[in-house]
Amino acid sequence: MNAVMAIADYLGVKNQIEVIEYSAESVQVEWRNPKTKQLIHRDYTFAISFVKDFEKALKSNVKFY
Repeated sequence: MNAVMAIADYLGVKNQIEVIEYSAESVQVEWRNPKTKQLIHRDYTFAISFVKDFEKALKSNVKFY
């Protein structure tokens, strides 16, 4: 979780990431477009590839101007 939030913070989208309690063992993490509220990526911390998949989604969707 800390790794994903650090990447999101570095890319400037940390405030768009929502952490939702899912179960005692895991949380659901969603990233939504701040204007449209459309879901960009959702994952659960119990997923084996959680950090890798979320990092890929962040880097694929953040545009630097």
